[in-house]
Amino acid sequence: MVKRTFWLWLVGVLMQNFAFAQSDSGYVFPKQTQVKVRVQPDSSTIVNNQLRADSVKHFQDSISMVWLKAPDPNRPNLFLDSLLQLYTVDKFDFQAWAKKFPKKKSQINIGKPRQTGAKWVVFTILILFLFFAILKNAFSKELNSIVESFYSNRILSQINKEDMLFNSWPFLFLYLLFGLTIGMFLYLSGDYFQLTYSFSGFEWFLILSAIIVGSFTLKIIVLRILGFFFGIQKIVREYITILYLSYFNAALIFLPLILAYSLTPARYAGIYNYIAIFIVGLIVIFQFIRAGANMLSNYRFSKTYLIIYLCALELCPLLILIKALRF
Repeated sequence: MVKRTFWLWLVGVLMQNFAFAQSDSGYVFPKQTQVKVRVQPDSSTIVNNQLRADSVKHFQDSISMVWLKAPDPNRPNLFLDSLLQLYTVDKFDFQAWAKKFPKKKSQINIGKPRQTGAKWVVFTILILFLFFAILKNAFSKELNSIVESFYSNRILSQINKEDMLFNSWPFLFLYLLFGLTIGMFLYLSGDYFQLTYSFSGFEWFLILSAIIVGSFTLKIIVLRILGFFFGIQKIVREYITILYLSYFNAALIFLPLILAYSLTPARYAGIYNYIAIFIVGLIVIFQFIRAGANMLSNYRFSKTYLIIYLCALELCPLLILIKALRF
């Protein structure tokens, strides 16, 4: 009996020590239960909540009455009736039915016709290039002499001594090429500035070319007459040679210019006009300086007479031609 009591006491002590060891090792006791306190709302809060609930309920009821109410199945469908009336073909009369749909006179995405130049202009310029190629193959030596004499005084003096070049077929063909080339350039310029004349098209181009050839021929005739009356035929002949060379070289320079003028858009036409003015001005100044230096160095020639001549027979005809063509 005593032994049994001792063992029970020992087991109790061990269990108590084990409980204290668990508490020291970090055992967490359960938290205390939080007590929630319910707050009773006042009378104004209750009234506001009730009004809000009534307004929401009334709004829901109004929506269900207006939008969710089933429509009358026997009501007339105006939209469907109008479609049936519009697209129904009475008695298979499609002509009368088609009159219900008139054609639109104006459209938003309607295109505009693109303006193009006259085709004969390009063909004429190509014929001028072909004409120059034939001259180059047939009279290669004469063309080389003409181009080189414009820059070399030695070749120029040799041409003046021979005086045979300007009585040959190459001279006549080059003079014709010069007139046609400048006439085409004037035609393209008048078309760009939208100038109107009594003539138009290819006929007006031929008239312009004839005016150019006639005016410069008249100038040469007047120079020869003045040289005969004043006894300065040699000076006049040398000056006329310089004029011929200037005309022929201007024709060669203006050929690619008129080709570019005819093939590029109209917005670049102003640039070609400025280039042409610069080329003509450069050629005129060069021939004046060359002829003046030759005359003043070899002959006793008054500078006053030279200035009067430049104003009367060089600048005045150009101004008259520009005024007559209304450029």
